[in-house]
Order: sequence, then C-alpha cells, then structure tokens
Amino acid sequence: MNLAVSRKDETRRRIVETAARLFMEKGVDRVGVDEIMRECGLTHGGFYSYFPSKEALISDACVAALEETAHQWEGLARKLGDDEQWASFLDTYLAGDLVTSENNPACPAAILGADVARRPGKIQDTYVAHLRAVIDKVGEEAGSDRAHAILSFAALVGATSLAAQVGQDKDLAAEILNTTRDELLKCRPAPQRTKV
Repeated sequence: MNLAVSRKDETRRRIVETAARLFMEKGVDRVGVDEIMRECGLTHGGFYSYFPSKEALISDACVAALEETAHQWEGLARKLGDDEQWASFLDTYLAGDLVTSENNPACPAAILGADVARRPGKIQDTYVAHLRAVIDKVGEEAGSDRAHAILSFAALVGATSLAAQVGQDKDLAAEILNTTRDELLKCRPAPQRTKV
C-alpha cells in the first residue's frame, strides 16, 4: 500500500469525523471550512485536495454520522425487549446537555435532521435507508409492532430536537425530555411474540 495514499485517506477520515462532530455541536451552517481544518491542525488551503467543495464534506460528514448512529441503534434495539432495558435506554438517550457536546447522547437524526432535509441527494437517500432499518430493527427486537417503533423513534428524536432548540432554558429542556421518557414508559405495548 502506498504510504502517501494511506496518510491522505487517514487525514480525509479525520476531517470528516471532525466536521461531523462540529456539525452536531453547532449545526451545519454555523461551521466553516476554516474551523474544521484548524481543528484538524491543517490549513484552509489544503481542504480542496481532499474535497471538491464544502457541500461534498457536508454530505460525507452527515452520512458518516448517520451510519454510526444506525449501528448504535441496531445494537441498542437488541436490548429493548425487556422493560428494564427499555427504561435504561430511555434514561441514556434522553439525558445530557444538548447545547454542548458534553454528555450529549443525541443522535444525528435529532440534531442534523433539518440540515439533512435541506440537502437532497446522497444524504437524503442514506437518511431514509437508515431510518427504515432502525424502525424495522426496533420493532423486531423490542417485540412490538411497526407503529410503536415509529412512535418511539419519532418521540425520541422530536423530544431531543426540541430540547436542543430550547437548550438555553435548561428547565424546559429537562421537562421535555423527562415527560417524553415518562410517557413512552406508560405507552409501551405488551411485546408481540411470534407463535410457534
């Protein structure tokens, strides 16, 4: 393997990961190429040797964040058939400071959703594919129907997004997250098991 190629690939990966983190923290439109490259210890001028445009980086970073989250959701879904595990999952997902990256468990579906919606193409296609997979996996593993899987995912993403939007009002943000958790615990259907 060519060492120069592997270094370039590694640097490109680092730029994508840094961009994804900054986009989650600040939003896509509030982060410039200068900031991303500076965080990576690189100069703005070198950016175009890795990406043809900022839009290309946005696409790659959002797709990477969505793919990582889809894998996490699929792993978590395997534990959701048990009421205690479900409660623990809700505690983890609906916790943390959603304005800063500190203890921020929020998934890109909640934080980057509006940015993804404004950028059709590869990001939209990836988002839809991962969303379908997560809904199917949550319904299957939790032993519930598809409707409840959609309700649960929509409530979690919606609550996290709202809490992030009102993040300066920590009391209201906490109330949104806690109420969503409590209501999801109340409306959990009895698991549907396949008949043998």
